[in-house]
Amino acid sequence: MTKPKRFLTSLLTAAFSCMFLLIPARVLTAQTAQIEQTQWSAVMAGETLCDPVVHGEYLYTLSSDQALNCIDYTGSFVWRRNIERTIKPFLTVSKSGILIIADASRMLQAVSGQGIYLWSVQLPEPALFAPYSTTDGRICILTKSNLYCFSIKGKLKWQLTLSAAPARQLCETGIASLLLTLTNKDFLTVSLTGQMLNTKTLKKEIAALSAAPGGYIMSTGDGILAYYRSAASEEKETSSRVQQRETDGFAVWQTQETAPLFMQTSGNELVCIYADGTVSARNITSNKITWTAKLNSRITLPLYYSKTDGEYYIACKGIAAIISGEGTVKREQKIITSAFLPVIMPNGILIAVDDWVINSWRLDTKIMQSTLQREAPPQYQILKTQEKTQTLPFFVPYGDTTALLTGIDEAITKGTIGTDEAAYALTLQTILTNNQRAAYFPYNFTVYERARAAELLGLLESLEYRTILLDEASKTSDPTLAVAIIRALGFIAADPDGRSIEAIQLLLQRCGVRALEPAYAACDALTEIAKYGDKQTAGSAVKALFSIAASAFPENIKQYARQKIKTIVE
Repeated sequence: MTKPKRFLTSLLTAAFSCMFLLIPARVLTAQTAQIEQTQWSAVMAGETLCDPVVHGEYLYTLSSDQALNCIDYTGSFVWRRNIERTIKPFLTVSKSGILIIADASRMLQAVSGQGIYLWSVQLPEPALFAPYSTTDGRICILTKSNLYCFSIKGKLKWQLTLSAAPARQLCETGIASLLLTLTNKDFLTVSLTGQMLNTKTLKKEIAALSAAPGGYIMSTGDGILAYYRSAASEEKETSSRVQQRETDGFAVWQTQETAPLFMQTSGNELVCIYADGTVSARNITSNKITWTAKLNSRITLPLYYSKTDGEYYIACKGIAAIISGEGTVKREQKIITSAFLPVIMPNGILIAVDDWVINSWRLDTKIMQSTLQREAPPQYQILKTQEKTQTLPFFVPYGDTTALLTGIDEAITKGTIGTDEAAYALTLQTILTNNQRAAYFPYNFTVYERARAAELLGLLESLEYRTILLDEASKTSDPTLAVAIIRALGFIAADPDGRSIEAIQLLLQRCGVRALEPAYAACDALTEIAKYGDKQTAGSAVKALFSIAASAFPENIKQYARQKIKTIVE
């Protein structure tokens, strides 16, 4: 495996012209006559193969020379990573910045936001849609006859056989489940742990789907827009809501209106985008429209949409626009129709990719922040759902905690957890936290049992369980438990808000420089976090490793930290 190329070095003198070339805007005058002069333009070494993706200040493209390319918002080349040969690929970026490539040759590959090749998996069938990254970091792949779910480290968590081919991309709900429409009109609700929750036959064609608090929003082709909430939701219905019962919950409200092309929720706000150029925002709970904007051009699918600093970025093939938080159209610009979907960077740079050329224009005048805004960690949706279905008090079979943990360990190792994940996670949480529900058991769990439960919880590799580990890290100074929590945070790897690195440093401080095992575990965990993190996360992890290397730890610990830094930097 080759190492990712980092920044422009002495190699550019020979390779720059064939690999990546910045072109003066005047060279492209003929191409951009209908719009303003380009901010910057670039020619790549190979033709673009699929729609580009954006994460923070970086643009990622996949080209025909089998290279995954990273470019920043100024048009500067950041790195280039060779990957396995692809055929008709899809490119997706997870919320934590991991790049996932799936293609018609059945190959699934992952590359970090820093250009580190992470893993590859051969699928039994080719993917039909781009990989879907869930809120808690899982990677879901739809094929003609199966739905596969992988951890962020490429471990198959479960698969579900489908009765017919999927009709559209997955949609995640606000209650730790997935919605899936099949070509035979089946409408499936599947939990994030692979359990079939509900199946019903659609009577109407679905126009758009979106997650919503406690459920989802659905628009049908006949113009019905409805908000469905799970029957298990704790919120009570009010007399003003529609009391229409569904097999998988109830309709909070429904309304008759033109079917939108696209819907997206953010908190308690629903944004709808229509083919005639209308864009509206409404309160999900009350269905009251807060603003409506009208673009001068029609909008088509596929569509790029993002909400940045309270403003709405919209782009499709031929048009790009920015709408303010109050619903005013700040900028609408026609662009040359290209083969691939245009995207808008967080600082307002519009980018359109066409074959070999990447063009950019200044759509807004925002200043790019030096650091990405940290996103809040996901809530305990999977565990909350499991707690509602678990009516019996917690107990350890035959009073043997070791046997119970060994059974879970074997299931994780063999990859046979499947739909039992939520139950296992709740068991591990109870043991780790020494929860009062364990009062049915005649003694408290030992620190060794709690430590093993922490490691197993980390090995489930779900970002959701990280919060449990962080809570326990804030309470303990025991070296045995500290080592297990640090290792578990390394197994999960993702650290979207920086709290994992902070917890590791806190535990090292509490354990002191005489405790060697926490320091070794910290070096390993920080390396994994740097490997799977974006630029900001990786920088924080490397800084923490430098701190260990320069601390009062024994020389063998400091040397171990230096070795880890070297592997990351290279």
